[in-house]
Amino acid sequence: MANNGNKKIIVKKDMNFFAEFTASAAKAARLLTYAVLFGIAVVGIILVFIVIGIVRNTIIKGQIASLEEQLASEEYANLEVQASALAETLKTKNNYFYALCQMRKTVDETPAVSMDLPDVIADDIPSDSYLVQYQITGTQLAMEGYSFSYYSPVDMVYMLNEAGVFKVKPDITTSRVSATDVGSPDEFFPDNNTVNAINNYYNFTIVGTLVSDVYVSIERIATTDTVESINGIETIKYDAGSTYTIEDIATYEAGGVAYNLQSITINGAAIDEESFNNILNANAISGVANDNVDIALYYTSAVETETDETAEAQ
Repeated sequence: MANNGNKKIIVKKDMNFFAEFTASAAKAARLLTYAVLFGIAVVGIILVFIVIGIVRNTIIKGQIASLEEQLASEEYANLEVQASALAETLKTKNNYFYALCQMRKTVDETPAVSMDLPDVIADDIPSDSYLVQYQITGTQLAMEGYSFSYYSPVDMVYMLNEAGVFKVKPDITTSRVSATDVGSPDEFFPDNNTVNAINNYYNFTIVGTLVSDVYVSIERIATTDTVESINGIETIKYDAGSTYTIEDIATYEAGGVAYNLQSITINGAAIDEESFNNILNANAISGVANDNVDIALYYTSAVETETDETAEAQ
């Protein structure tokens, strides 16, 4: 009886073992199935990307072939030659524009007197004075006349200054003269009078510089293998003695090329390094226009500047 009990226990253990083995095998089979399906999905995705890549490459190759065919056509055969011709044309027109700007600058800077200046002078002549002559040369006015009062020429200059005629205080020379130096009695009293009742006569001369506009000219120059004007000459009118300011000069762009400011000259003289750095940091140049001012801004292309900086760093 004891043996039968042991046999039942062994059989039960064997049945449990086979049940566990079967369950484990089924689980392993399911995992293997999942792994196989996952692998098939990955391979499928890779194949899809490969197909997409092949299609894209085929399309790109077709586009390249089409572009090569287009570039080989007559329309594009002489494109480089045409580009060179256009570059020369641009250079010629740029030089012509520069010449026109230079002539305009010369005209602008040529001194010119207001057309109503003679009327202003006539209105400011004192009643006891008269002019025998006046002459305007460039920006200078010279007058000569006579007065019955020593102070009348000074009054006349004061009125002319109030009218904004003179740039600075003019030179006045006054001297007493005799009646006979001025003219005969008949010239003063033509109606049967022979006596000149005026005893004091003063001859005066007035010479002064007229108020005129001044011009600030800005020229931007590219310094490459050759020195060329970028945009001609810009001429701006200012009142004499006023302050001028030219902004946005640190960089410049023209014809699709970016430029960086490298140096500055004012009336032909180069400014020192410290002043240049201050101007560069402020991105503006300013000063007082007491006379015509010529400002030359020298630039190099931004590409060349970056190349030089890279070479220095290495």
